[in-house]
Amino acid sequence: MGKAIRRIIFFVALIVFIGSAGYLAQHYFKGKAEQNDFESLKVDGKYDVAQLHEKNGDIVGWLTIEGTKVDYPVMQTKENPEYYLRRNFKKEDTMAGTPFMDATSDMETPSANWMIYGHNMKNGTMFHDTLDYEDKEFYEKHKTFTFETLTEKGTYEVVAAYYTEIYTEDSKKFKYYQYPSIINEIQYNDFIQGSKSLCPYDTGVTPVYPEQLVTLSTCAYHVEDGRFVVVGRKISSEPTQGAASEETPQE
Repeated sequence: MGKAIRRIIFFVALIVFIGSAGYLAQHYFKGKAEQNDFESLKVDGKYDVAQLHEKNGDIVGWLTIEGTKVDYPVMQTKENPEYYLRRNFKKEDTMAGTPFMDATSDMETPSANWMIYGHNMKNGTMFHDTLDYEDKEFYEKHKTFTFETLTEKGTYEVVAAYYTEIYTEDSKKFKYYQYPSIINEIQYNDFIQGSKSLCPYDTGVTPVYPEQLVTLSTCAYHVEDGRFVVVGRKISSEPTQGAASEETPQE
């Protein structure tokens, strides 16, 4: 009887192991395929925001953090803010989705903060690598990132990076997510002060209104409804090829 029970336990454990391995393999290959979809948007390893805009008018830019997997298009759909939460650039259903900008972060009417959301995928894609900014040593090696729009390629230096959470409505805690569009100096200073107060190290960077900010937001699991945030300010920009050609007089 004991031998039979052990045999049953063994086969049950084997079935569970095979099922788990199959699920992990499926998850891995699905994530790999989703990542390849983004790579396919490049030509000779490079992206062209203007050309991509012709294919999908929802794209507003391309975000890159050198030395990480963060190298993605950024979408925006003001009428349906979370449209790309579970869709790829081709508007197909995917778990990873595509990074997207908050619907109230207006790039046409001046807004001193553009807030971009991305998933924290267990396979290390999307905004997973932004959590490495918790470590000052990582920050020291990745002080800047780029965000290229239809008109310019901007370089942003990291102002602050921190863990936080979505608080209850009556909480007096600093709520970064209430600042996706900053239109005055008071809001700007409140956002910078709150962000820097939560950063575990001092970057020595304090933006001055109206210097353009880009804020990256992703889920974190240190608490329920946890978030990890990276704030950067623009320190330089150059026209994109399309914008430059439009400005060049015809001979």
